[in-house]
Amino acid sequence: MPNIKITMKDGTVRDFPHEGRAGGSYTKHVKYEGGFVVVTDGWDTKTAIPACDVAEVKETSERGRW
Repeated sequence: MPNIKITMKDGTVRDFPHEGRAGGSYTKHVKYEGGFVVVTDGWDTKTAIPACDVAEVKETSERGRW
């Protein structure tokens, strides 16, 4: 399950850590749609951030911790 960290151009960081959800197939994911970085969580809640404000998107896997 991924952790998503978005660094904004002004230096602030938006963290979207893995939270887990029963069922196993529900996880956070990030997409790039029409000028936005869209993060969707396991409950299908979406957060859209204008791509013009983003400096970096980093997605790291939890799988290495097993």
